[in-house]
Amino acid sequence: MPELPEVETVRLALTKHLLKCKIFKVKINSKKLRYTIPENFTKLINGCKIISIKRRGKYIILNFDNMCSLLVHLGMTGTFRVSEIYNPLKHDHLVFNFKSFYLIYNDIRKFGFLKIYNSNEVFDSKHLTKLGPEPFSEEFNLKYLSTALKKRKINIKNFLMNQNVIAGLGNIYCSEVLFESKISPVRITNKLNAKEILSIYISIKRVLKKAISYGGTSLKNYKDPNGKIGYFKNKLKVYGKENKKCSFCNKNIKIKKITQQGRSTFFCDNCQI
Repeated sequence: MPELPEVETVRLALTKHLLKCKIFKVKINSKKLRYTIPENFTKLINGCKIISIKRRGKYIILNFDNMCSLLVHLGMTGTFRVSEIYNPLKHDHLVFNFKSFYLIYNDIRKFGFLKIYNSNEVFDSKHLTKLGPEPFSEEFNLKYLSTALKKRKINIKNFLMNQNVIAGLGNIYCSEVLFESKISPVRITNKLNAKEILSIYISIKRVLKKAISYGGTSLKNYKDPNGKIGYFKNKLKVYGKENKKCSFCNKNIKIKKITQQGRSTFFCDNCQI
């Protein structure tokens, strides 16, 4: 599933292509995504101009000049692509026709969705209202993180995965953040000391910022709207590195893989304590 760096990369690319552009036509090839596309979908945004594109956690919000907002979640395999000529591909569900190009939404597994809201109500939707603060926001500060950690008694990996606590982190970047901060994923949150909490706080921002600069991580089908893959895959230290040598220990210590809440976690049990 695309995480914050991938979704932010998509948002940046969409902003470059779509800002101040008008939709002339929407073709719906399939209405059956995670939520069925409603009958009035095309009527609500045809002829409308995109005035801004925002991100909240793993969600993208396209705002139109008629006070409608399109809330998008890419699910597991959702992608946008921009093309001057429309060459149909299998699993193309929606085609947005602009003056000189097309925007196509493709989703193999159909876990993504596109929903239209009134712009005044989109941030009060059930999808966004309970999200925790953005990792780069003023609200997400050291005091907030310390308080949230001390209030809970769960392992740190599952804590970081909780979108109600911090918005945007997923499986890949939780493993990478904990490796950089040298904290074991099985550590219990309310047992972490001030130095360890500071390390996690710094690592969250550092890892995400670096991942965004590389266009995110492409493991399977993820590409940005320009068709580019994310090159942070080449910078991963532990995720997907089971049985490979730890890059920090510089010894014959191998990365381990465990399962937490049904998700794979990768770490070094020698340097992550």
